[in-house]
Amino acid sequence: MWPVKPGYSTATRLILSIGGAAALIFISAFSYNYLVSRRTVIAEVEERAKNLTLSISHQIEAVLRGVEGVPKAIASLMEIQSLSREGLVPLIEKSLIFNPDIFGIAIAHEPYAISPELKFCAPYGFRGKDGIEFNFLGTDSYNYFILDWYQISRETGRAHWSNPYYDEGGGEILMATYSVPFFSIRGEKRRLMGVATADISLEWLKELLDGVKVYRSGYAFIISQNGDFITHPADELVMRESLFSLSEALNDPEIRLVGRDMIRGEKGFAEVKDFLTGGNSYLYYAPVGSSGWSLGIIFPASELLADVVGLTRKLAAIGIAGLILMCVVIVLLARGITRPLRTLSDSTAGLGKGDFSVKAPETGASEIRHLARSFNALGRQLEEYIEKRDFIRDTFGRYVTAEVVKRLMESADGLALGGEKRELTIMMSDLRGFTALTSQMEPERVVLFLNRYLSRMIEILMDHRAVIDEIIGDGILAFFGAPEPMEDHALKAVSCALKMQLAMEEINTVNEREGLGHLEMGIAVNTGDVVVGNIGSERRTKYGVVGAQVNFTGRMESFTVGGQILISPSTFERLSGVIEPGEQLKVQMKGVPAPVTLYEVKGLGEPYNIRLARIDDELRHLSSPIKVNIYRIKDKVVSGTGESALVVAINPKSATLVCSGMLKLWEDLRVDAADEKDPGERRSLFVKVMAVKEVPGEKQEASVRFTWVAPAFYKTINEIMASQ
Repeated sequence: MWPVKPGYSTATRLILSIGGAAALIFISAFSYNYLVSRRTVIAEVEERAKNLTLSISHQIEAVLRGVEGVPKAIASLMEIQSLSREGLVPLIEKSLIFNPDIFGIAIAHEPYAISPELKFCAPYGFRGKDGIEFNFLGTDSYNYFILDWYQISRETGRAHWSNPYYDEGGGEILMATYSVPFFSIRGEKRRLMGVATADISLEWLKELLDGVKVYRSGYAFIISQNGDFITHPADELVMRESLFSLSEALNDPEIRLVGRDMIRGEKGFAEVKDFLTGGNSYLYYAPVGSSGWSLGIIFPASELLADVVGLTRKLAAIGIAGLILMCVVIVLLARGITRPLRTLSDSTAGLGKGDFSVKAPETGASEIRHLARSFNALGRQLEEYIEKRDFIRDTFGRYVTAEVVKRLMESADGLALGGEKRELTIMMSDLRGFTALTSQMEPERVVLFLNRYLSRMIEILMDHRAVIDEIIGDGILAFFGAPEPMEDHALKAVSCALKMQLAMEEINTVNEREGLGHLEMGIAVNTGDVVVGNIGSERRTKYGVVGAQVNFTGRMESFTVGGQILISPSTFERLSGVIEPGEQLKVQMKGVPAPVTLYEVKGLGEPYNIRLARIDDELRHLSSPIKVNIYRIKDKVVSGTGESALVVAINPKSATLVCSGMLKLWEDLRVDAADEKDPGERRSLFVKVMAVKEVPGEKQEASVRFTWVAPAFYKTINEIMASQ
């Protein structure tokens, strides 16, 4: 069926569906018929053109062969018999009498070849108004030694056909000349004595091609070895234009390509623009014997395909008439179907106006009665549904998670989601060094990287039934234990955090393959009372959490380093027998009067058995400390000038710095080291100060934890660990 938008009448839908499908079938068959017919006609025309061209070429070749034989015979005679200037005239006259296709014959000699007193000796006989007339060619103004018909044979020593020319000194007509050199032969030595020629008038050639009928406006033409028109129905083109000049004038490179093939003596069939009318045409071309000329025949496409186009129009008219008749039949059938439905529609109009108490009469045919009963049942169901929908819409607004929406739609108890105090577990995560990594990246690569990272993290969060409150850049805020109650929300949150940290290994494998830096994530988990519910306005609402515990979790997250999970004391109390703890950090938080102890989580014991990968955290003391510059970071912005320092010990996660400046606990730093092989390349890493102590020489020794390592520096660390 043809796709139809809902809302149209039955008649319209039937017309569009059935008529559209029928029209598509008709158009397909119509197009196929046209293409096959067109291809067949063109193939037949190509074969016809080939035969016609061959026939014309043979006629021209027969004349040219006859013409070529005369100067060849004269040249042979001149090589075995010497004739005086006066003795040449009867020979020329007899040759013209017995060869009516030849317009003129000349026997031109080399300078002083006949007599030491005669520089020019070239008797020329031609057909004049009063019969055969003679001229003696050769004057200072008509120096035949430099003309093509003489000079080419003189230089090459071979017979040839000249390009057409206007012979002002001889026959005074447009002609082409076949020239044959003759020699004085003494032993093995040959000396050029002159050139015998025979001229043919191109008027004869024009008359031959004018007799070729190609549909109504098709025609034949001949071009020379250079592409110049020798004959053409448009006299203004003859000897004035070539295929190449027309190509430039008409800005049609296809004509140039065809012209190149023709002067190479090739055969072909091409679609071109008519040189005269500019209409679409087909050109068949082939060489004319040994003359170097090429014959072309133009077939106008409009005339060639006239029968096909005519048949196509008739078929189109028949098809359109058939479609119209089919539409009329469909309309009549549709009216018979829709008349009883219209009666039912009128009686149930109140349903569309919102009066769901209206009842449709359950009378008429069985199908109509069944439809009326369905309408009445629909009215009752709509009343119940709209009551519930209005209740949810007016009370709750919009929700972003499928779990929240499902609960709202399934239970009127969803009203409690409008806002309630509940104990939940909150999680915050953030990538370390993300700003440094992406500062030099193309925006497209930043988005690609973020999507890869967030897709994996969101998948893990959803698997642990978390509700994602916010995603801000590379940071994620999520909570566990709402909207559906969850007894083990703290355990779910820690398990989810461990899975997220383990997933970072997969992400870093892809990053390193693409030449990106090694990234790590810090995660904070806290359990406490928060307000959970709908936050926002009627136009924009989200289901989220607010409260002091959310802020406390954010401050906890700022103390995490890459690859670390920190949990609050309240979360630790609930999981002390299950988690595998790491370090304990005693920190002073902003807005919290007393120090707070945070607990690092390394894994979950039985029956969960989730553990972070063990990392070689033994510091390698360097025999040659690495010289670095350190820069302080505040609110993720590098400030101040670099201070000199030394890296005296290092492992994949941390290092020991010695510097003269005053470093603060938990301070964020950027550490730069120059590449010894390429001093212009900076190797950077970002660190957090974990411990500080005074050392001799008024210096400080600081233990720092890496938050991001540049690829070049990461490679250096691996080399150090492997060598020691």
